[in-house]
Amino acid sequence: MGDLPAAIAAAEKLEAALEAEYGPLHPHTITTLSARAWLTLTQRTDWYDTVQLLIHTALRRGEAGAEPRTETAQVIRNAHSAWHVLAKEDPEGAVELSGPLVDMLTRFKC
Repeated sequence: MGDLPAAIAAAEKLEAALEAEYGPLHPHTITTLSARAWLTLTQRTDWYDTVQLLIHTALRRGEAGAEPRTETAQVIRNAHSAWHVLAKEDPEGAVELSGPLVDMLTRFKC
């Protein structure tokens, strides 16, 4: 098995470099952000940060008009599902993120 935390750290470092070079809405930056969000979700730890990252990823993908749109829809579903896990484990954290979650869902008319 691979080292998931190391993969997440590498994706975050690559994302920062791509954002510095090409900007936050460039397809390479968006792809790397999406990969980091997926890896973070797969890790199944720190649900608060995971939900925040998924919301951020969905909004950034939307702002960039990233394709495929089905991937953006999957990120939105993952954010919503992860929020439910967070609500069970950390109700206060879920309340804190409920506003951003609703804003994201409203923006995408979910």
